[in-house]
Amino acid sequence: MRRFARRLARLVRPAPWHAVFDERYSVVVPGIPMDPDRGARILAFLFDSRLLPRRAVHQPLPTSMRNILRAHDPAYVQSLQDPAVVAGIVGAPLSLTEVGTVLDYQRLVAGGTIHATRLAVAAGRLVVHLAGGLHHAGPDRGAGFCIYNDVAVAVRRLQAKGFRRPVLIVDLDLHHGNGTRAIFADDRTVHTYSIHNAHWDVRPAVAATDIALGSGVQDDAYLEALERTLPAVIDEHRPGLVVYVAGTDPAADDVLGDWRISPAGLLRRDRFVIEQVRARRGARVPLVVVLGGGYGHGAWRHTARFLAWLAKGRALEPPDDMVVALRRMRSAFARLPGRPGRTSGALRITSEDLMGADGQSLHDGRLLGRFTAHGLEALLQGVGAAERLRALGYAQTMLDLDSGSGLGETLRIFGDPQRRHLLVEMRVRPDRRLAPGFELLFCEWMLLQNPRARFTAQAPALPGQQHPGLGLLGTMVAMLMLMAEQLGLDGVANVPSHYHVAAVGREHLRFADPAAQARFEALADLLHGLPLGDAEQALADGRVVDGQGVAVSWEPSLMAIPVSARFREALTGEAYESARAAARARLAYRIRD
Repeated sequence: MRRFARRLARLVRPAPWHAVFDERYSVVVPGIPMDPDRGARILAFLFDSRLLPRRAVHQPLPTSMRNILRAHDPAYVQSLQDPAVVAGIVGAPLSLTEVGTVLDYQRLVAGGTIHATRLAVAAGRLVVHLAGGLHHAGPDRGAGFCIYNDVAVAVRRLQAKGFRRPVLIVDLDLHHGNGTRAIFADDRTVHTYSIHNAHWDVRPAVAATDIALGSGVQDDAYLEALERTLPAVIDEHRPGLVVYVAGTDPAADDVLGDWRISPAGLLRRDRFVIEQVRARRGARVPLVVVLGGGYGHGAWRHTARFLAWLAKGRALEPPDDMVVALRRMRSAFARLPGRPGRTSGALRITSEDLMGADGQSLHDGRLLGRFTAHGLEALLQGVGAAERLRALGYAQTMLDLDSGSGLGETLRIFGDPQRRHLLVEMRVRPDRRLAPGFELLFCEWMLLQNPRARFTAQAPALPGQQHPGLGLLGTMVAMLMLMAEQLGLDGVANVPSHYHVAAVGREHLRFADPAAQARFEALADLLHGLPLGDAEQALADGRVVDGQGVAVSWEPSLMAIPVSARFREALTGEAYESARAAARARLAYRIRD
């Protein structure tokens, strides 16, 4: 009875904040490195962690053209009938279908921000819109992927409905909120506050704070500027509504950004904004958060960390991409028609189509004798990998399996039907010799590359790289783990040829030899905080030395992710840990000047 009462209390307890989201936000635009599932990933994390009840999520409607014209000039809106105008704003060539998709998407996003402001003002609450922040769209033009300025449209609609209180727009996207500033340049009741890397607009505005910090900004300079200036703006403007554009593109791992803000710095920024607004204007001041910019497959994690703090009052680390990918992989596999206990599913293949029937001979067109090309392609589609490749400009990918060339069983994904652009190459085999007593799925070779991308100063080439990566490592490793599970193997293993290969998988992979694990941990502790390229260079130059001053070189060794409980015990049990700790205590590495 008590358990039932507690569950009932959780159901009726009011949510501390609400969210606005629509599944139609998952729009892929070729050439734009935006994660189409950014909002969906955040929401899945909130649900899985029980941080937000499903009843607190609201679905928007596309906004009306009348609302759009409250913020944008009719001539500009009319010009969007020309596909070339839309393509110029987005910064990528678009088909007629894609033009319509982008316009519809941004109208829906504007409707989402309208709905968020409506909910916030009606109940004096905090509402998070898991999209929005299209702040480069001005009254008479669009730019930087922004066609309709959703924040300005929402504020103008509120004003048209009689909202008379001052509005503060706090824009902490990496880029200048120039479009929002231009729309409200003559409106003293709307103060636009923006900290960014460079000014996009310097025309006069009656109520604006614009702070440009340049490139290469790190935590201290960013937070000092925010903490020094924002409180005075709140005190002076006394807003009755705050809209916070919580862009994550200042993050050091953003693929387009030129700042070096740490995850802890971003969370401190977000906390400061919320706490200052509440401290100065009260807990019931209407407050709307929109996502703003954030590029690359990891952008969602910064927002998820922030929203976990909103829900719990403390930091909660979201799972990494491999954990998320494995969860989605298992879910997609379970939805296959023909699985035990299933009668229908989203994928149009049967479990036999994916796995084959027991007893099939090897080398019959199935990877590892079990997995068909069609089935693997459908599985990758089900976990969003196809959308990821499409967002990188590969709209027609081809998956091939090669089990008879003498090179081992190989999966390849090409970015075009002519097979000119090799994106993925993975060579695998079952192995009983590498770890005596266990059978592992050994990944002899994995290549993930984007031939159309270019290395940058922020993301230089690492040893062995000819092209930048795809952002699909977690997905491909999750697929290997699912294969190992379905084949009854004990784990997935590889031998990392360089330090950076091991460092990327540090959270989940362990060296089979505890002494090798100890050496790796000593290196990782020493090189923590360095970009992987700098860490590799320090090893290559012989600047990492042991206690006797002898240069330390990378020693390849078997590294594995356990799948079976028996193998997990072998890599984490008392005997392993005792040997690892003893070896670690004997190591003392340093970097020689």
